[in-house]
Amino acid sequence: MELTNLIPNAETLPRREIARILFQEPYLAAFRERLPRYPYATDNPRQGMRPRRKEKALEHVYIQVGRYPHAIFRIVLDLDEPTWWDAMDRIPPTLTIPNPQAPWKAHIVYELEPPIWLSSPKAHEGQGNPFALVREVDALLRAYFGADPAYNGLLGRNPLAHPHLIGGGKLWDLPSLLEELRELTPRRRALAYLDTATYGRNCTLFDHVRVFAYGVVAMYRGKPNGFELFRQAVAYEAHRLNQELFRGHPQGPLPRREVEATIVKSVSKWTFYRYRGTRVWPVSGTGRPDRSRLSPAARALVEPLEGEELEKARKEGLEATRPQRVANLEAANRKRQSKAEEALWEALRRLQARGERVTPTALAREAGVHRNTASRWLRRMRS
Repeated sequence: MELTNLIPNAETLPRREIARILFQEPYLAAFRERLPRYPYATDNPRQGMRPRRKEKALEHVYIQVGRYPHAIFRIVLDLDEPTWWDAMDRIPPTLTIPNPQAPWKAHIVYELEPPIWLSSPKAHEGQGNPFALVREVDALLRAYFGADPAYNGLLGRNPLAHPHLIGGGKLWDLPSLLEELRELTPRRRALAYLDTATYGRNCTLFDHVRVFAYGVVAMYRGKPNGFELFRQAVAYEAHRLNQELFRGHPQGPLPRREVEATIVKSVSKWTFYRYRGTRVWPVSGTGRPDRSRLSPAARALVEPLEGEELEKARKEGLEATRPQRVANLEAANRKRQSKAEEALWEALRRLQARGERVTPTALAREAGVHRNTASRWLRRMRS
């Protein structure tokens, strides 16, 4: 198809204008479509922000570009150093939005296609944490460009109200972006940016909350209003951990609304209806949940044992005497040691067959055990 069929008067337009019409305009239309109905917006972030109707929000200088409760559509970075101009040639962003007052500063956007859906259970199939991959990509991008670590990815310059945009609207899928970045950026350099990545706090909190949820979900299944009680317990723990883990974080704790809409909602729903693991906290000898390990709010939701059930639990608990527990522990240790020795013998044979030097480090790596275990075993074999 000829260019004149797509763009009237294409012969008279400069190449930059043609590229804008062909690539930027479709992307900006998609950007507008992906905005929530009431995004945050402001003309000056220092004076605060508030949610506004989409049509009104698009009139402001700054608009919500990330941290949506239902999906991750893009990764946005805040660049304060002029080196970004050369750096982005290696991995071109979807869009670059320079600061009109200081053109060496800019917001750059990497639009994801497909996006990462957070509200659907399918988002979690095949991956324990939907934020983990995004967190790594974000950290690698920040390390590569030397981006501002304090930028939280919530507000960005509104591309639909900005006079000067750079970029052709290229869409990235997350695995391809990660592969490119791993070739460009040493991982040890990116490690320093993991905690300040846009979704770094989400990733950390998600992992802590889901471990808690796996441990208590069995107490709520099969009970009247079980899911709602379980969701309340998960929400209480999530908000407590949010304050505890990120009190000293450069970006502070996550907003309460974001914790509820993303982490609490996805963890509670997926765990209650899909988790089939065996990680529960039982009282020794009773099989009942251990209420003493729960937070006060979660403990209040679990009915305690009473009367005959309590007496039965005490008797069953006394049956597990100390000598028996010691014997069980010793048997478990012997079994673990035997398994480790078998793995070490197999590892030794493989190293010798390949003609490699037998050292504790090589042996541990080949057998999948700790180096100290391999070192002790090797000394014992040589003595």
